[in-house]
Amino acid sequence: MTARGIYTSAIKVTTWRYTRDFNGHVGQDRQGFERVHGGIGFGRRNQEGERIIELAEAHDLAIASTFFIKRESQKITYCSGGRQSEIDHILVRRQFLKTVKDVKTIPGEEIAGQHRPVVADVCIALPKQTKAVREPRIRWWKLTGETQKTFREKIAAVGLPDPCGLIDPVWASAASTILTCARDTLGETKGGRRGDRATWFWNEDVQKMVKAKKDAYKAWQKTKSLSMLAEYKLKKKEAKAAVARAKNAAMDELYDKLESSQAEKHVFRLAKARRRASLDVTEVRAVKNEDGEVLRDAVAVKERWRAYFEQLLNEEFSRKERNSAEPVAGPIQPWTVDEVRMAMKKMKAGKASGPDGIPVEAWRSLGELGVRWLTMFFNNITRSEKIPEAWKDSIIVPIFKRKGDAMNCANYRGIKLIAHTMKIYERLLDMRLRDMVEIASDQFGFVPERSTIDAIFIARQVMEKYREKNKPCHLAFLDLEKAYDRLPRAVLWEVMRERGIPECMVRTVQVMYDGSTARVRTSHGITSKFDITVGVHQGSALSPFLFIMTLDTVVKHLLEGPPFTLLYADDVALIADSRAELQLKIQKWQSALADAGLKLNLRKTEIMSSLGGDDVVLDANGTAFTQTEQFQYLGSILSADGTVDAAVRGRIACAWLKWREATGILCDRRCSRVLKGKIYRTVVRPAMMYGSECWPVTKAHERMLNTAEMRMLRWACGLTRRDKVCNEDIRTMMQTAPIQRKLRAQRLRWFGHVMRRSPLHPTRQALEMEVTGKRPRGAPKKRWKDTVCKDMRELGVTKDDAQDRDLWRRRTKTADPVNARDRR
Repeated sequence: MTARGIYTSAIKVTTWRYTRDFNGHVGQDRQGFERVHGGIGFGRRNQEGERIIELAEAHDLAIASTFFIKRESQKITYCSGGRQSEIDHILVRRQFLKTVKDVKTIPGEEIAGQHRPVVADVCIALPKQTKAVREPRIRWWKLTGETQKTFREKIAAVGLPDPCGLIDPVWASAASTILTCARDTLGETKGGRRGDRATWFWNEDVQKMVKAKKDAYKAWQKTKSLSMLAEYKLKKKEAKAAVARAKNAAMDELYDKLESSQAEKHVFRLAKARRRASLDVTEVRAVKNEDGEVLRDAVAVKERWRAYFEQLLNEEFSRKERNSAEPVAGPIQPWTVDEVRMAMKKMKAGKASGPDGIPVEAWRSLGELGVRWLTMFFNNITRSEKIPEAWKDSIIVPIFKRKGDAMNCANYRGIKLIAHTMKIYERLLDMRLRDMVEIASDQFGFVPERSTIDAIFIARQVMEKYREKNKPCHLAFLDLEKAYDRLPRAVLWEVMRERGIPECMVRTVQVMYDGSTARVRTSHGITSKFDITVGVHQGSALSPFLFIMTLDTVVKHLLEGPPFTLLYADDVALIADSRAELQLKIQKWQSALADAGLKLNLRKTEIMSSLGGDDVVLDANGTAFTQTEQFQYLGSILSADGTVDAAVRGRIACAWLKWREATGILCDRRCSRVLKGKIYRTVVRPAMMYGSECWPVTKAHERMLNTAEMRMLRWACGLTRRDKVCNEDIRTMMQTAPIQRKLRAQRLRWFGHVMRRSPLHPTRQALEMEVTGKRPRGAPKKRWKDTVCKDMRELGVTKDDAQDRDLWRRRTKTADPVNARDRR
């Protein structure tokens, strides 16, 4: 590549300098090139030197070494066979030449025998530190006990407005009353994340000692006398002792709190704080624009985030017009106090509030007063078909996916923070809609009594049955591109009418989406608003059901039922006997989704076949899908050969990841082993055992899991195998049962769960299905059913015992050992 070509590509990376072995002599003559040549070169200019000057002239660069007077030994960059020359140069943008303070060659042969390194001293101005935008927050976590009672009494004294008035004034008055009383009762923070400050132990005694040390240091600096130096050293020693005492006292208090009966929440809070402190990326203040250029200016960064999400949340794919269904007449029955109470109960505490700053805890603390007021207000909203304008606004928080470039906006997942009061209303609608609409048995996401384990179990059972009869099994894992964000709202309204939902209910949901806006929270503050016209809300309580209902309706003619069609929200798995059949299924799904304005992500859609081979599966446009031998389906790795080796290794890797995140507690010598055992059992072990109820494990798998577990437990105890402490003693210290027994208990728990279900339930059908054909010669592969039968023989239970849930639980459960304190 030419110097000009290299410069063009390099200039995108660096904005002020360009260093290269140009192999050209620029000489001492600067006539006509005074702006780029300083006149202090070496030797005479040659043809390559002319090109260097031409490059500098074209791009307004300066040859830095020609602007500094140096002796010859500091100018020569190449020396060989008695010949000396200056062929290596540093070019800088002319406007930044003043930042270069010196350029010279370092003599010697330390780096290369003939070439000598050229170095430059440069003063680089540090970027201006913009002050972080801080938003004061109400201390809602203090809303307990007497404080909660005081808050409730203040609200009762002031009084909430009449909930049957005009929607916006009523809500504005109610929100103002709640926030004012909360500030008076709970107070506010200064804003910003508290972080992991190094002065968490600071107290008045430490402050006095440190101030005395600083005063002594200043006095010594003024006088430089030995007596003042001795005084400073004494004060410094006393300050260090005071800091050590304060730290020890604070740590003693912390660990006493961790050992208390209310320890669990403190333990997990501390573990989260230490995990945050260990993250490589905690805050990104610079992002890249569409061309890959880095933006550092606060205004530019905010505008980039706004533009990215505005484009993402307003892009709609082309679709086919659907036939309009006749609206269903009928009023919505008034909301009841019991329904509102149930909706509030389903809301989780401690979650980030929306733009209005009122969490669900505020309403819970008001007791029956809050429930009754909300019931009347929600009925008023339903009658008037209008929600408060404040509820239409949301704040998008970009969450880094922990992979890829941290400055690329595409590597962030946007989560919307919505008003909690609106979420309570959404849960009311969700409960009513679920009573009206029946979702197909193929869907396992966001449906009561169905989970990821159901879908994983069915997929593994089908692959196992096909492998048992030596039949080919072909799977396709479809990925929908931005499914939640790109769902056309017109399709959603038509689907609701097709499913027989009353028009007044349809209008109620429409009102919640009409005029919706969002802002993006960045490290430089919150952006301006922009409209959202496509998709359902991420982070909404109602959105999951709206999406699965739409998908269920759009592809209802393609649903074959488990086990050949498995859906978990927008994750779709298709199973077929042949590649041709699988290809036809995919193309039908692709066409049906396209008609509804949804699109397959061809890059993430993958095919897996038990036959392997190079035969490709094509989409409707002739594009070949990626073929894989392993696929992580709902968190569990499926292998084309039907084995669980990769799944076991994958879960061990996940467990080590969780273990590393919790090392702040697990490797802390001041934490008791009992506490470490609790952390391991509640954080690490569940990650290792996820999906294990579906595994037909062998002795080799159990050894792998046991080895990983014992290594974690020994490290947490601060012991190695050289300490000659046996595994049983380690488990007793950590109060942890052997993982082999926990695996067996989890398998039998799941087996009992499946056997108590209806014979028509998808999991039961998958367990009892038979594939036509004969078993091949040789020893049969181990089946999940064989593993369960062996477990039942070891514990002396039968299949019939599974019908009695309590009996089955008592006889199959493996409890972790506890000490006398835990029994109390």
